[in-house]
Amino acid sequence: MKRVKIVPDRPNHLFESWLEEWRNEAVLRNSELHNHFAKALDSLKRYPLPLESGKECIILQHFGTKLCSMLDKKLEEYRRQKSTRVVDACVSKAGSSNEDCTTMSRKKPVEECQTIEIQEKTTVCKQAKNTKKNAPERLVNINDIGSKEADRQISFEPNTFDIILLVDTQETCGGKTKPQHDATIAELTQLNVLFEVRRLKIGDFAWIARCRKTNDELIMPYIIERKRMDDLSASIVDGRFHEQKFRLKQSGIENLMYIVENIDKNSRYSVPLSSLLQASVNCLIQDGFTVKYTRNHKDSMLYLSCITKILIKLYKDKRLVGCKKEYLTQTDNVGSAVRLMEFKEFNKASSKQRTFKVSEMFIRQLLQLKGMSIDKAMAIVERYASPQILITALGNSGKNGEQLLANIQVDKKRRLGPAISKTIYQLYTMNELR
Repeated sequence: MKRVKIVPDRPNHLFESWLEEWRNEAVLRNSELHNHFAKALDSLKRYPLPLESGKECIILQHFGTKLCSMLDKKLEEYRRQKSTRVVDACVSKAGSSNEDCTTMSRKKPVEECQTIEIQEKTTVCKQAKNTKKNAPERLVNINDIGSKEADRQISFEPNTFDIILLVDTQETCGGKTKPQHDATIAELTQLNVLFEVRRLKIGDFAWIARCRKTNDELIMPYIIERKRMDDLSASIVDGRFHEQKFRLKQSGIENLMYIVENIDKNSRYSVPLSSLLQASVNCLIQDGFTVKYTRNHKDSMLYLSCITKILIKLYKDKRLVGCKKEYLTQTDNVGSAVRLMEFKEFNKASSKQRTFKVSEMFIRQLLQLKGMSIDKAMAIVERYASPQILITALGNSGKNGEQLLANIQVDKKRRLGPAISKTIYQLYTMNELR
């Protein structure tokens, strides 16, 4: 006999309704916050237990202290209004007997709770009782829920999958050269690396775990962009360098890596060598990438071979579980299970967009400034969603406009700083730049 448990359909219906309200308001204001509210709402809907306060929501993904305090404030306001309605109802019956007033104050909360239960199809209110008539509608088979979730979820047991290096087609000569004459293919073959050549939407090299039985694929949390010095120089000049870094950071892959190849002090590039080296160091320090300098192409392929062997050793005895991009967590190499994104979703999400949102174009605009990193640009756009909002704020700040952005928190240890704040102020307020 299967165990059956009563599960509330919407255990946190009030919080859900407020998040929906804030999300809709953000959409009307064309604010990027609507994405944050939508993610928080989705996370809340998946949580099966009632939460007593906004503060308790901190355990859920996409809930920060600010959003939790907003929910607590709204909950306090809701309770105050609810209690006021009951008191007002009693006062309006002042001409009647005390018994009538007592009856109203005793019955009203129960009736209101039952009304909410019918309208919202939930059992959050503790006063509402489940009768034999409506109880069957609330009975949910726990085993059925588990089987449905399992049907939707990809899972690889230890030692049932292969870890394969993916090589972007741009890293090979394609149809111009026979495979046996291609340097990348030849080197990897000689090093006994299990690899495939594929069109990658982002990055030059990545790794997947493929199930030997089902051929399902999960993307490993590592991706590499390879740059020869001449290519790095050209990408900085035409703006591809910042765009590629931005797209890599948006991909959902945890470990982002750059291979900088063929450093030759005697060669001349369109960008000075010192600037190229500084750009690679900025990737390391400001953007959090791992940067590897290699002498030549052969050295780069040897590095890829070493990483492939390390990944096989790290993950072969682990259980790999597929999940959506928004539910990825930081990889724990100590635990027995790892959550990874499906390769199809990764490739689809990493495709170049033909149309951009205002906030995305704003980030691209800010990235053109000297000293601006992706994290700094995103911190600014999180506070000021569009150039117009920023210009208005700078105009309203008067003499303090130059330092308006200086204290914006980039991460736990860094703030934006006065220099960039002043540069942005000049860019958006001066008619002519000096």
